[in-house]
Amino acid sequence: MGSQKDVMELFAERDLRRIFSEYDGWKITPASAALSRGGLYRISRSKWVGEEVAFVAVSFDQVVSDETITALDTIPNGSSAARIKKYLLAPQAANTGGVPPHIRTLLMSSFAFAEGSLIWLTKKKNAKKFMAQNQAAAA
Repeated sequence: MGSQKDVMELFAERDLRRIFSEYDGWKITPASAALSRGGLYRISRSKWVGEEVAFVAVSFDQVVSDETITALDTIPNGSSAARIKKYLLAPQAANTGGVPPHIRTLLMSSFAFAEGSLIWLTKKKNAKKFMAQNQAAAA
Protein backbone atom coordinates (compact mmCIF):
# COMPACT_ATOMS: atom_id res chain seq x y z
CA MET A 1 0.00 0.00 0.00
CA GLY A 2 1.46 3.36 -1.05
CA SER A 3 1.39 6.72 0.60
CA GLN A 4 -0.58 9.76 -0.53
CA LYS A 5 2.58 11.27 -1.99
CA ASP A 6 3.01 8.23 -4.24
CA VAL A 7 -0.47 8.73 -5.71
CA MET A 8 0.10 12.45 -6.22
CA GLU A 9 3.38 11.72 -8.02
CA LEU A 10 1.59 9.21 -10.25
CA PHE A 11 -0.93 11.87 -11.29
CA ALA A 12 1.90 14.35 -11.94
CA GLU A 13 3.71 11.77 -14.07
CA ARG A 14 0.49 11.12 -15.98
CA ASP A 15 0.27 14.83 -16.80
CA LEU A 16 3.90 14.79 -17.93
CA ARG A 17 3.24 11.79 -20.20
CA ARG A 18 0.24 13.64 -21.65
CA ILE A 19 2.29 16.77 -22.41
CA PHE A 20 5.51 14.98 -23.43
CA SER A 21 4.14 11.95 -25.26
CA GLU A 22 6.15 8.76 -25.84
CA TYR A 23 4.54 8.73 -29.28
CA ASP A 24 6.53 11.88 -30.06
CA GLY A 25 9.74 10.21 -28.85
CA TRP A 26 9.96 11.70 -25.33
CA LYS A 27 11.61 9.65 -22.56
CA ILE A 28 10.75 10.64 -18.98
CA THR A 29 13.13 9.74 -16.16
CA PRO A 30 13.11 10.94 -12.54
CA ALA A 31 16.08 13.17 -11.73
CA SER A 32 17.51 13.81 -8.28
CA ALA A 33 14.41 14.00 -6.06
CA ALA A 34 16.32 15.75 -3.27
CA LEU A 35 16.33 18.98 -5.27
CA SER A 36 12.56 19.49 -5.19
CA ARG A 37 9.88 18.22 -2.80
CA GLY A 38 7.38 17.42 -5.55
CA GLY A 39 9.94 15.78 -7.81
CA LEU A 40 12.26 16.66 -10.65
CA TYR A 41 12.14 14.94 -14.03
CA ARG A 42 14.50 14.85 -17.00
CA ILE A 43 12.65 14.56 -20.28
CA SER A 44 14.50 14.04 -23.55
CA ARG A 45 14.14 12.95 -27.13
CA SER A 46 16.49 12.57 -30.06
CA LYS A 47 16.00 14.75 -33.08
CA TRP A 48 17.92 14.85 -36.33
CA VAL A 49 19.72 18.03 -35.18
CA GLY A 50 20.64 16.65 -31.73
CA GLU A 51 18.98 15.93 -28.43
CA GLU A 52 16.11 17.97 -27.04
CA VAL A 53 16.17 18.08 -23.22
CA ALA A 54 13.70 19.49 -20.70
CA PHE A 55 13.72 19.48 -16.91
CA VAL A 56 10.39 19.68 -15.09
CA ALA A 57 10.03 20.45 -11.38
CA VAL A 58 6.73 19.43 -9.79
CA SER A 59 5.20 21.57 -7.05
CA PHE A 60 2.09 20.85 -4.97
CA ASP A 61 2.41 24.13 -3.04
CA GLN A 62 -0.10 26.96 -3.34
CA VAL A 63 2.78 29.45 -3.60
CA VAL A 64 5.72 28.01 -5.51
CA SER A 65 8.66 27.73 -3.13
CA ASP A 66 12.10 29.22 -3.72
CA GLU A 67 13.49 25.70 -3.25
CA THR A 68 11.64 24.48 -6.35
CA ILE A 69 12.82 27.41 -8.47
CA THR A 70 16.38 26.98 -7.19
CA ALA A 71 16.26 23.30 -8.18
CA LEU A 72 15.66 24.34 -11.79
CA ASP A 73 18.12 27.24 -11.72
CA THR A 74 21.00 25.00 -10.56
CA ILE A 75 20.71 22.97 -13.76
CA PRO A 76 23.10 24.35 -16.40
CA ASN A 77 21.52 25.67 -19.60
CA GLY A 78 23.49 23.24 -21.76
CA SER A 79 25.63 23.65 -24.83
CA SER A 80 24.67 25.10 -28.18
CA ALA A 81 23.96 21.57 -29.47
CA ALA A 82 21.53 20.68 -26.70
CA ARG A 83 19.58 23.64 -25.35
CA ILE A 84 17.85 22.75 -22.09
CA LYS A 85 14.30 23.92 -21.44
CA LYS A 86 12.94 24.31 -17.91
CA TYR A 87 9.33 23.85 -16.80
CA LEU A 88 7.30 23.95 -13.60
CA LEU A 89 4.27 21.66 -13.22
CA ALA A 90 1.86 23.17 -10.68
CA PRO A 91 -1.80 22.71 -9.68
CA GLN A 92 -4.42 24.94 -11.26
CA ALA A 93 -4.91 28.28 -9.45
CA ALA A 94 -1.47 28.03 -7.79
CA ASN A 95 0.33 31.33 -7.30
CA THR A 96 3.07 31.20 -9.94
CA GLY A 97 3.72 34.94 -9.99
CA GLY A 98 7.23 34.50 -8.53
CA VAL A 99 8.37 32.10 -11.25
CA PRO A 100 11.06 33.68 -13.47
CA PRO A 101 10.17 34.11 -17.15
CA HIS A 102 12.79 31.57 -18.34
CA ILE A 103 10.82 28.81 -16.57
CA ARG A 104 7.56 27.93 -18.35
CA THR A 105 4.57 26.99 -16.20
CA LEU A 106 2.45 23.92 -16.97
CA LEU A 107 -0.83 23.32 -15.12
CA MET A 108 -1.93 19.96 -13.74
CA SER A 109 -5.20 18.50 -14.95
CA SER A 110 -5.92 16.54 -11.76
CA PHE A 111 -5.19 19.04 -8.95
CA ALA A 112 -6.25 22.61 -8.21
CA PHE A 113 -6.44 25.01 -5.30
CA ALA A 114 -9.85 26.12 -4.07
CA GLU A 115 -10.31 28.30 -1.00
CA GLY A 116 -6.71 27.68 0.06
CA SER A 117 -6.89 23.88 -0.10
CA LEU A 118 -5.42 21.48 -2.61
CA ILE A 119 -8.26 19.50 -4.17
CA TRP A 120 -8.30 16.51 -6.47
CA LEU A 121 -10.38 16.99 -9.61
CA THR A 122 -11.87 13.51 -9.70
CA LYS A 123 -14.35 13.59 -12.55
CA LYS A 124 -13.93 15.73 -15.59
CA LYS A 125 -17.70 16.33 -15.88
CA ASN A 126 -17.66 17.90 -12.37
CA ALA A 127 -14.39 19.79 -12.86
CA LYS A 128 -14.40 23.54 -12.47
CA LYS A 129 -12.22 25.95 -14.39
CA PHE A 130 -9.68 27.73 -12.19
CA MET A 131 -7.88 30.88 -13.22
CA ALA A 132 -4.28 31.19 -12.00
CA GLN A 133 -3.97 33.87 -9.33
CA ASN A 134 -1.29 35.77 -11.20
CA GLN A 135 -3.62 35.90 -14.22
CA ALA A 136 -6.55 36.94 -12.02
CA ALA A 137 -4.54 39.86 -10.63
CA ALA A 138 -3.76 41.03 -14.14
CA ALA A 139 -7.42 40.94 -15.19
